[in-house]
Formats: sequence, structure tokens, C-alpha cells
Amino acid sequence: MTNYCPECGKELISSNAEICPNCGVRLKEITINRRSPILAALLSVLITGLGQIYNGQFGKGIAYFIIEIICAASTLILIGFILLPIWWIIGIADAYTSANKLNAGIDASRFINLT
Repeated sequence: MTNYCPECGKELISSNAEICPNCGVRLKEITINRRSPILAALLSVLITGLGQIYNGQFGKGIAYFIIEIICAASTLILIGFILLPIWWIIGIADAYTSANKLNAGIDASRFINLT
């Protein structure tokens, strides 16, 4: 079966082409996996790093979780009582902000995204 460009009418070389090589019109829509910033934040409320994993940032989510464990372990020497809630809030804010950036097509690869 031969495919033709709906814009210029020229025959397409490949039925899987995303852009017509003759006129440059986009033939297929690019789908972006939308992420809910609220859900990302709520998942991070449950377990720090889970919101990042939901956003598709697996390595970042694991790193956040490991840092959370270190903060929790440091409660034995009392500094963790300060670090643990701070890191928890940073994880929630990062998950929310990263989801918004990813939905807008903006790079969210920084380790901490608060703006």
C-alpha cells in the first residue's frame, strides 16, 4: 500500500515517516507522557523518591531514597532530626517541579529542581 503526504500529495518513501521529506509537514503527532505534578508530590509524601520514579527519573528517585535512608540513620546522632524533614520537603518540591518541567518539555535533569 502506497502512502501519500496529505499536504503536498507526493508519495512517501516509508509508511513510518514522521515528516514528509518533500514539504516538511509533520505526518504523525508526537505524544508526550503527561505527568501529574500533584500525584508526583503525593507519591513523594509517601516515600521520598517515589515521585521522581513516577516522573520517569529512576536514578534520581533511587538517589533521593538512599539519601532519605542516610538522613533517617543520622537521627541516631541527632542531626537527622533536622536533615530528615528538610530532605523530605525537598523531595516533594522536586517531584512537583520536575513533573511540571517534563510536561512543558523543559529539561528536568538537575538533581534538585525547586524553580
